[in-house]
Amino acid sequence: MPKSSIVPVLRPATRFVGVAFVLNLVACSSSSDAVQSVPAAGRGGSSATASGGSGGSAAGVGGATTAGRAGTSSGNGGASGAPASDVPLPALHVEGNSIRDPNGNSVILRGVDLIDLGATEQWEGGIKAMIDRLTDPNDAQGSSPGWATRVLRLAVVPGDAGSGTPVGYVPGIQYYERFLRPTVDYARQKGLYAIIDWHYVSDTAAHAATTTAFWQDIAPHFASDTNVLFELYNEPINSGSWPATKLDMQSWYDTVRAAAPDNLVLIGTPNWSQLVGNAAADPISGTNLVYVAHMYPQHWQSQSLRDQITSAAQTVPVFMTEWGFWTSPMDALLNGSITSYGAPLREFIEANHLSWSAWCASSSWAPPMFDKTYALRVGEGEMGGFVKDWLYDRRNGDLPTE
Repeated sequence: MPKSSIVPVLRPATRFVGVAFVLNLVACSSSSDAVQSVPAAGRGGSSATASGGSGGSAAGVGGATTAGRAGTSSGNGGASGAPASDVPLPALHVEGNSIRDPNGNSVILRGVDLIDLGATEQWEGGIKAMIDRLTDPNDAQGSSPGWATRVLRLAVVPGDAGSGTPVGYVPGIQYYERFLRPTVDYARQKGLYAIIDWHYVSDTAAHAATTTAFWQDIAPHFASDTNVLFELYNEPINSGSWPATKLDMQSWYDTVRAAAPDNLVLIGTPNWSQLVGNAAADPISGTNLVYVAHMYPQHWQSQSLRDQITSAAQTVPVFMTEWGFWTSPMDALLNGSITSYGAPLREFIEANHLSWSAWCASSSWAPPMFDKTYALRVGEGEMGGFVKDWLYDRRNGDLPTE
């Protein structure tokens, strides 16, 4: 286990790809992070669920086979339900420690994380089907009458990050055409912002070249998409060092800005995106910057990690792009309940005015929001109903306007 003298709660680099445990679920937050029970294959798509294989449908989401912005309303797992609209969403920008809309109103984005796009498409019934599920206004499961999701985080697992996906990203137009463009377009049609999350979990220096190449490839495609945010690198480790992390984040930010001058850019922070306070105290140079925090039940127990977020939120916008729980004594990282973790975390997030997205929309990666029939998991030890009810409760709060 890598150790850091900075924080008391640490994660070994073993959390992402492929060994099944309890009910064939694999913990899923990242490609190799976290103190938890998953072995070195870790959080990313159990081989027990890999029925789609590595071939799969060549068409991808909605049968899209070419670039462009149309033709995403059919296909993808037989999902039903017409898109709400196809108008651009209000462009967002940063002022001080707030995300704001074009009228200067404060915006807080609340939503859900999709697992790796290739895995969602081939192992979870399809990307569109999952988005339809997360935006169904007439889903009475839990204690609310429907969903009110405002943002989706789209995990893109690099091709060299190990297994855990049937289709990892490799450079070239195919991945963009097959997954990213139709997913972003369908999200927009549903009125959703979309975070493109480059889902490494590792020291940044180990993947500097591939990360630069990814953003050189992807950022130009989405420079004019007002609903797209870029998350540069999911979970840097870097022995808890912000100075080491900052150098790479600055480089990748500059790469993005060379092609996309306006989109919000989310900055991963060291020690598996736990040391956001250190980053906020010495920010990178740029505009429209948002800093990332991750917090699972084991981290919640640490006052120093909570203080990292509270401190950062006073000066920069903070987006908690991963949090989640389930009652699983075998999984120390994720083991929690609504009472011990969910409810106090909600109070903490609301008090600090954080945007957030919950990990994860899956039946096979952990902590799962759905069971194997895609019924929502509800109850004291489940996060599915809790997330849906929170989204519905805040459905009219902190929304952007033109």
